[in-house]
Amino acid sequence: KYPAVGTRRPQLSPLVCCFSAMASHALGSRRQVSQATSSTTAAAINLTKNLMGANIFCLPMGLLRGSLLPGVCIMTTACVVQGSSFVMIAFLCEKLNCTSYRDVFASAFGTRAGNIVDALICANCFFACCSYNILVTDFIQKASEGLLGVVALPRPAIIWCITLAITMPLSHARNLSPLRYTSMMGIAIIGFVIMYVVSDFVFQFPDKRSNLKENCFRVDLGIFTTLAICTAAFQAHYNSPKFFRELGCNLQAHIHVVRISFGIALLIYVSFAVSGMGLFGSELLGNVLKNYPAEGNVAILLCWLGMAFATVFTYPLVFTTGRDSFIGLVPAIQRTAKRRPTRTHVLCTCVPVATIATLACLVQDVSKISGLLGATSGAGLCWIFPASVYLRVTSASASELHEAKVPLLSGARQTTSAPLVAGSPWLRTYSKCMVCVGFASMIVGLCRAFGFV
Repeated sequence: KYPAVGTRRPQLSPLVCCFSAMASHALGSRRQVSQATSSTTAAAINLTKNLMGANIFCLPMGLLRGSLLPGVCIMTTACVVQGSSFVMIAFLCEKLNCTSYRDVFASAFGTRAGNIVDALICANCFFACCSYNILVTDFIQKASEGLLGVVALPRPAIIWCITLAITMPLSHARNLSPLRYTSMMGIAIIGFVIMYVVSDFVFQFPDKRSNLKENCFRVDLGIFTTLAICTAAFQAHYNSPKFFRELGCNLQAHIHVVRISFGIALLIYVSFAVSGMGLFGSELLGNVLKNYPAEGNVAILLCWLGMAFATVFTYPLVFTTGRDSFIGLVPAIQRTAKRRPTRTHVLCTCVPVATIATLACLVQDVSKISGLLGATSGAGLCWIFPASVYLRVTSASASELHEAKVPLLSGARQTTSAPLVAGSPWLRTYSKCMVCVGFASMIVGLCRAFGFV
């Protein structure tokens, strides 16, 4: 598939391809593509659905932490960079002949390095499930106040009731395909919530624009919290190889899908975040829907109930991915699963679900979990890892390893590396900036999450 070492290879800039109509010229040569199993329209809809998650309710708080103008700039930058890294992963899949994110990372840094990707995917899923628990508790508390007049039901009681009655039994299920209908319903409910909040701000704009003026421009470490929350919102990168395969390994089609989906997500996110911050200003809570009063608002009551229903049935879909990644990380669990599959399945489900519920009881602000999620797995999967792989496979050391001979000592293993990929100097510089910003976001985000800054 690849030319001999030393010959000139076609160059490609994923960032330019993502936002330029000249992508076909950047490819430099025609490549044979496999048969597509999904159209670009269907793929764009599915990717947009992947991006539109519960993290959207934290975006107004993220914008408030960074202030209006810097926050919108950071949100736009996160969209552009993460859109380009989404394309970069597909580009690396094509060049390195890989079919998963783990394979891409392992091709550049060794087989064991692939475990790091699985670990971050596992952490990402478990933290997302924790945020789902917090959101469901928020919605049920507010709905019970509006329907029953019961103020502040105990959060631990709500979390454990939902866990034992719904999320834990569903997480044990082997076949989750029926939950795709509740997932579609959840997208419709999120769409209704977005339209409600945005229209509410538009109708009250003359009275609420003072909130935007008060928080118009401010530069401090809060921008890193904004970046972390936005990173979590634009995160779907472990699915990039899957979309690439469904599009028949057609990089131009992949680029087109990314441009549409990330562009739509940016417009929705900016509109929702600005509207939420404009409505409630400095009194904004981590979950923007908690700011609405419980009495006299049927529409918002329906939003609370609908989001509680949709979120609780999304939980097992995300949890299953995290559990499978966790089992793949531990060979001892894999061996035990072959001998005692039922016992292993029960333990690998009950223990993490109970741990997630316990953590959710300790945290009430979902934006803290979302920020922590963006500062850890988001920074790694969306910023640091794609850029690091690109730098690795386009470096001179990769060429040397590729041409390495078998050592003279008997029994020694041959040094291997990913196939050499030609890279452009400006894109290597861009990748280095991605790595630096990713690490800065991770360090500052973790410090702020644990109260050190």
